[in-house]
Amino acid sequence: MAAKLNNLDLSVMSRVGLSDAAVGVKRVRAALDAFEARMMTAMDGLGDGGTGSTELVRAIGGCSQREARRRARRAEALAQMPSVASALGEGDITAEHADALVKAAEATSAEAVDSDRRLLAEAKSLPADLAARAAGDWTHRHQRAQDREAELRRQRAMRSHRMWVDDNGMFNSHARLDPVTGARVRAILTDMTNRLYDADGGGDRARTRQHCHADAFTTAVGAEPGRPRPGSKKPDGLEPAVTDRTGAADPPPVASTPICRCQGRLGSSPRNQILVIAETGTITGVDPNGRCEIAGTGPIPRSELERLACEADLFGVLFSRSGLPLWHGRKQRTVSAQQWRVLLARDRGCVLCGTNPSYCHAHHIVAWSPPARGPTNIDNLALVCSRHHHHIHQHDLTLTRHSDGHWTTTPSSTGRSPGINHGDRPHTGPLYRSPRLGA
Repeated sequence: MAAKLNNLDLSVMSRVGLSDAAVGVKRVRAALDAFEARMMTAMDGLGDGGTGSTELVRAIGGCSQREARRRARRAEALAQMPSVASALGEGDITAEHADALVKAAEATSAEAVDSDRRLLAEAKSLPADLAARAAGDWTHRHQRAQDREAELRRQRAMRSHRMWVDDNGMFNSHARLDPVTGARVRAILTDMTNRLYDADGGGDRARTRQHCHADAFTTAVGAEPGRPRPGSKKPDGLEPAVTDRTGAADPPPVASTPICRCQGRLGSSPRNQILVIAETGTITGVDPNGRCEIAGTGPIPRSELERLACEADLFGVLFSRSGLPLWHGRKQRTVSAQQWRVLLARDRGCVLCGTNPSYCHAHHIVAWSPPARGPTNIDNLALVCSRHHHHIHQHDLTLTRHSDGHWTTTPSSTGRSPGINHGDRPHTGPLYRSPRLGA
């Protein structure tokens, strides 16, 4: 079989033929993953004192210890979830989908996940990254409040930070933080990175974005060359760097630079602030399982909402079932801070792949520029990541939100060929389909 595949001439195949081959690859790969899970379960059930399935898969399959443990965890869970295992074996979902459902089962129960037909149907209809977000939403709705509290305590107890020098003499730093603390750190570093990157504006940048990430980190910990640590004074008597409440040194103020025809940066902005979204039932305590999450990070316990509210600005945003628009007309192309918060609350990230909102732009569904002259209204905006934003404009695609909350992209009516990019599938129908948010 391997020899036949390696000798197959793909240059004579059309796009449709290659797409059909990709579907076949997906189904075969999923079937093999399902078979491996059953094989590992059978091997561990022998009880003959031989090598365990995890070590055998690592030795024979050549994967890492971490990957072998992940496969073993999947195999153990799928043995208790026949519907999910069957969907994997038939190629309706991938191993990534199965792992997301396994994670949901670990937080609730295997029976609850396996018996929920709607959850499995949603997993079948979505790419793995969006399916994982949908499974996380499902978990939040089915997990007890005390379990969420216990999970956050467990995560905080696992926090760690390591420092080492590698073989190239480079200093390395690796931190593991709970989701709430991580969201705060991410907001600070992302905002500082964007401001540093914008300060280098122009085509010939002095620093890449990765350079700016590193410089933001060194500034935040007070280790930037030539600048004092937060709270200290320089030997020459100069004042220390300005800091915010988190102790992060504030980089020099810079002018924001528009990054595309749809979205200008929002400065030191709501784009990079921590946004906590909670339903009224959660706030009042009437519905302890109501929505309560940090946008781009995930669900948090109600106690964290109360703690964060003590040190935050509070904004009230009222949504109808379809979302209450904020009218902004055509006087301004870029979104306001209030509109950005509404978009984060509604879309929670890229509507096509779920990317964190700090890496997203506000895209005009009907173009703001002539001849379309679309308005800057909430119902004409959607969050999309940089990659998909570029792809939509490059291939002249139309983004559409359907009545069930899903988003799709299709070729526009101009007849321009959208082409294929970033591994996207051909435009024989809707190109992307997002999860039904809030379901």
